[in-house]
Amino acid sequence: MIKIRELMEADMQQAIELKVLCWTEELAGKAENTLSVSKELDSWVDWMNTAKENKDIRLLIGAFEDDKMLAVAFGSFAETDDIPEKGMELNGLWVYPDQRNKGISLKMLDYMIDFYLDKGMEKMVIYNLHHSPSNGFYQNFGAQLTAQIPQMGGKLLVDIFLSDMLLMKKNIESSLKKYV
Repeated sequence: MIKIRELMEADMQQAIELKVLCWTEELAGKAENTLSVSKELDSWVDWMNTAKENKDIRLLIGAFEDDKMLAVAFGSFAETDDIPEKGMELNGLWVYPDQRNKGISLKMLDYMIDFYLDKGMEKMVIYNLHHSPSNGFYQNFGAQLTAQIPQMGGKLLVDIFLSDMLLMKKNIESSLKKYV
């Protein structure tokens, strides 16, 4: 049985290794992978531990089956440039390739949406590489493409999606029925 729980600092090494694995895949050969697990680990652990001083509520969750990590997702309050108020940002959602198409990402998003709805959030912003197959996933559940920004010297285009969290939750719950 798949269990979703908050990540502990001891989980972060594996979570970041998964992030780097997926990042390489998402680049789709458009740019060189410049991510270092050790640098990313230091950065994300710091981010994990500095929520309170930044007046943020950050949620780092993992999906586990028999203590085996299957996927991770990170969320936080959105910057006011992204959503003026009542918004959260999906900072990342990464699933091991052999665990995809099993509804795990849906369960994680549902968990995250419930968490942030309880905090009064209404909208979700998602930054995603333009060539990533997950763009269709987010659009399928109600996210709207609102902007695109070039990064890495114009080598990568990043799509910015905005979604109403209640609409996304409704669409996710409907889709989750096929995995029960």
